[in-house]
Amino acid sequence: MKHYMHIANQIPKMEMKADAQAQAWARSARNVLIITNESIAETLTQANATAKRQNQPPLFCLPAGQHLTAKTLNDLIIKTYNNLSSQQSDKDNMTVSEIAWLGVMQQYACTKDGASAAKTKPQAMQHMQALLDF
Repeated sequence: MKHYMHIANQIPKMEMKADAQAQAWARSARNVLIITNESIAETLTQANATAKRQNQPPLFCLPAGQHLTAKTLNDLIIKTYNNLSSQQSDKDNMTVSEIAWLGVMQQYACTKDGASAAKTKPQAMQHMQALLDF
């Protein structure tokens, strides 16, 4: 998780630099985070679908019409990481998937009838807005 946050925090700084190497690094880093978030989002979505197919309670409940996108997941990962009350070293040693899992479970908790208890979408962090916009 420590590496993910370092990359996420460095992207806007590198984008501000004028040299081509910094710009190339920022583009590459953005793509790495997009691919990471897409993969985790797809895995969580598939796990949720599998639970439903096996007549198990859903693991999380998205509001009607909402999908777990790379951008949404990125916002949740950063929000969850920043809000964890664990010691910094404990947070840094968690995996990105563990943080994503916690974030999805908290943000999209299910009601007893399996409906979404989520009231609002997570707010995007300003410096990360451009990260996942295509």
